[in-house]
Amino acid sequence: MATDVKMPQLSDTMSSGKILTWKKKEGDQVTRGDILAEVETDKANLEIESFFNGTLLKIFTPANSTAAVGEVIAVIGAAGESVAAGSASTAAAPPPAAAPTPTPAPKAAAPSTPAPTPTPVAPSTPLSVVSSSERVKASPLAKRVAEQLHVNLSSVQGSGPNGRIVRKDVEAAAGGTSAAPAYEQIPAPQFHATPSPALASVEPAQPGAGTYTTLSKMRETIARRMQESVNTSPHFYCTTSINMGETLRLREILKELPEYKGISVNHLVIKAAAYALKREPKVNAAMKNGQLYQPSQINIGIITAIPDGLLIPVLKEVDAMNLKDVVFEARAAIERARAGRPSSTDLSGGTFSISNMGMFDVENFTAIINPGQGGILAISAVQKQPIVQNGQIVVGSIMKATVSVDHRIIDGVMSATFLKHFKEALETPALVMA
Repeated sequence: MATDVKMPQLSDTMSSGKILTWKKKEGDQVTRGDILAEVETDKANLEIESFFNGTLLKIFTPANSTAAVGEVIAVIGAAGESVAAGSASTAAAPPPAAAPTPTPAPKAAAPSTPAPTPTPVAPSTPLSVVSSSERVKASPLAKRVAEQLHVNLSSVQGSGPNGRIVRKDVEAAAGGTSAAPAYEQIPAPQFHATPSPALASVEPAQPGAGTYTTLSKMRETIARRMQESVNTSPHFYCTTSINMGETLRLREILKELPEYKGISVNHLVIKAAAYALKREPKVNAAMKNGQLYQPSQINIGIITAIPDGLLIPVLKEVDAMNLKDVVFEARAAIERARAGRPSSTDLSGGTFSISNMGMFDVENFTAIINPGQGGILAISAVQKQPIVQNGQIVVGSIMKATVSVDHRIIDGVMSATFLKHFKEALETPALVMA
């Protein structure tokens, strides 16, 4: 029996994905674990694996087309098995005798003047940015640029595959019009069907007035998610100072051992955070659908900078991992993220996050909670400072850590208890080796 292949949710923020390339073509044999396609998400380009054996019978979402999460993009089944054209295997066309009788045209609507029949739009075209006068073959970016430059796409000759209109075609068509500004305007939000009046009224930039640059898809997602977080989660902050002398000494010892190759302070911070969350699990909770959600796992996201933004690879069940595994798994996940090739499970399932800016010599900062989570830990640089030890002033290695929590569900006592356990794990690092 044919099985639907649906667009998976490859990150916590993904709502749709764009098929960049199909690695298999219709008629190819597919084995469980084979790569079917490469997908562009709001965070990275990821690969879709097959979970079934059989033949790729039908591709419903061709390359360079977008599908919503959960939408059927292909069908896998037995060789020669029929699939209804234009529909998923689960919605195959019934036998002709059972087919529904088309509704007579007069009963649908009978205006005095027949309404014009709209030109069909390819399923991959986002209707939210296409008006009835723009139902032509054009890339989403070309449509946004056309809105900004007031270019009628029906009059533009496309230079892309099969005559598809691309951005440069629109810019070339707008080159001789006075409506075209001398810079690239910020695109209207995608939920508008027509250009925003505020954008439409922007005057062309004058010399020396600066430039406008369209945000990348990743930056758009970061901006939306951060605004969502600060608008919906009342943030509450707690900070503590930690003497990192023992942790630094332990790292110097472990880094000489082959099984701890590449160990960093951040790996010990991750393990200490899991230790603290295990003892104060309420900081691992989140507000979801108006209710308190308590995860059964401690999955820590490691905020990782990449050239165009941030990715958050997630380590699963960190409390159950030993330090050697934390070092190995964290290094591998971060390397995949920075190479732009995270796995399909790297970017989802996080319950708590860590943002470490110690390598930039940052003394102290607060972090914004990742939506869908209840807390995030901000780690600053380890700095040499005078401290009092056994009644004597000595030089200590001090690191500040600040936890940001959603104050709707996590109060000051919970935050302070979490930091207390986090601090004791780093000041007595034998605790994270247990």
